Amino acid sequence: MSVTDDGAGQATMHATGPAALIHAAFDLLTQEGRAVLDAAKQEGAVEDVRRLDQVRFDRFLLKILTGRIADDADLLDRVHATVQVTVAETTLSGHDDRMAELDGRGPMDPDLARRFAAAAFSWERLELDGSGMIVRTSPYRPPEAMKRYLRARDRTCRFLNCRMPARRCQIDHNHDYARGGPTDAVNLACFCETHHALKHPDLDPRWRWTARQRPGGVIVWISPSGVEYTDAPPPRVMFTDAEESRADAA
Repeated sequence: MSVTDDGAGQATMHATGPAALIHAAFDLLTQEGRAVLDAAKQEGAVEDVRRLDQVRFDRFLLKILTGRIADDADLLDRVHATVQVTVAETTLSGHDDRMAELDGRGPMDPDLARRFAAAAFSWERLELDGSGMIVRTSPYRPPEAMKRYLRARDRTCRFLNCRMPARRCQIDHNHDYARGGPTDAVNLACFCETHHALKHPDLDPRWRWTARQRPGGVIVWISPSGVEYTDAPPPRVMFTDAEESRADAA
């Protein structure tokens, strides 16, 4: 750690260390700051006019200079620092020392990653294909990379002839997660709110549709009367070399 004087009565404290620990400390201060500001917005409370960065700074100095938390400890007793680390199963088990990754920010020491894993509140198991694309995960909610892939693949709601943009759709487990359906790219698709509701299990069977996904993102919709309708992902514009196209035509 070091301090530099910036003039005009200001100074800057620098802290350099393992990125995971620095980001965890910053995340903790951020969560505490938001909790303090949210509490101030409650009915009857005195409004806190500070910005989030000001609250973060005040709490940092409070911890450093007094070694304690303010009188709002009850408000913050469930706040924990959070960082996301991706590490190979073989590294966790000690079979190798491949570098872990800190939340897309860069490499992380495998020994520190193993220590984080031992103290983690929860785990998410990810399965990646050969290109590094996440194709399956254990939690209900798919990770952002998988959401981006699904929106790029589907582009619109996948119900028949619906053109609601994928960015405004919900991502659905075609085979319900609660009934054993995996959070897998071949079990997920973009449905708008209206058509998503058509397959809700609580809907009257006389109106409920069923969706099944086949390879390539093809969705087979089954109507309440049992008739099947197929919807394939929309085709994409493909660019080819003009010389090769003429050669193929010849």
